[in-house]
Amino acid sequence: MNLKKVTIIAVFLLIAVISFTKISPWASDPESHNYSIVKTDDKISTVMALSGGAAATSATLSLLPGDFGTPIAEQMAELAKYFLMILSALYLEKFLITISGFITFSVLIPIACILVCVAVVVKRRDLIEIAVKIAIVGFIIFLIVPASVMISDMVYDTQAETVESTLDQYNELDLEKGSDSGLLNEITTITTDTVDRVSSFLQGLLESLAVMIVTACAIPIIVFVFLIWLVKTIFGVSPIK
Repeated sequence: MNLKKVTIIAVFLLIAVISFTKISPWASDPESHNYSIVKTDDKISTVMALSGGAAATSATLSLLPGDFGTPIAEQMAELAKYFLMILSALYLEKFLITISGFITFSVLIPIACILVCVAVVVKRRDLIEIAVKIAIVGFIIFLIVPASVMISDMVYDTQAETVESTLDQYNELDLEKGSDSGLLNEITTITTDTVDRVSSFLQGLLESLAVMIVTACAIPIIVFVFLIWLVKTIFGVSPIK
């Protein structure tokens, strides 16, 4: 084995060791993804507040005499289920932020480097092509969550006022039992104002739900599908001889 091959093998083994021992701990450290985690936590807090508001309002309306509040209460309960789905997606996204770094730099990049070393020894060009593809997949896995968070934030910022307005409407309903002006104390004296406030809150919940579905579920899926398409496109290109 000549000096050139030994040097190539040594360099790629060194890259594998650095990736596993240095880059991987950094990439899987939550502090290294502070922006993405903070933004995701903010969305989680918002979804929990909206879900809690929908559930609390539904429970309160179910106490109304007769069947007056039953349709709205049932609608509120259904919305709470959708918010739970969004909450689960956000927690999954939060977990993937750090896990993706570990998978990329502790597993995929070292494997790619080892394949290059094997390819140099056995003179297999196809192994180098496989190694390159594995490395590309690794970097895509590492970048997919931060990219989706960034794009989601750009979209969410355009509709943030809608969500904040819905939270304000829920606070104005004041479901606390001890409040003289709370919705609970208006149960026996339903007024047009009460109906309007509840209807407005329900409309705000629907709009907020749509915003959160797009930003927390649809955009990450679109980003993922786009990157998968990109990988297939790259893998489908005939290698240059």
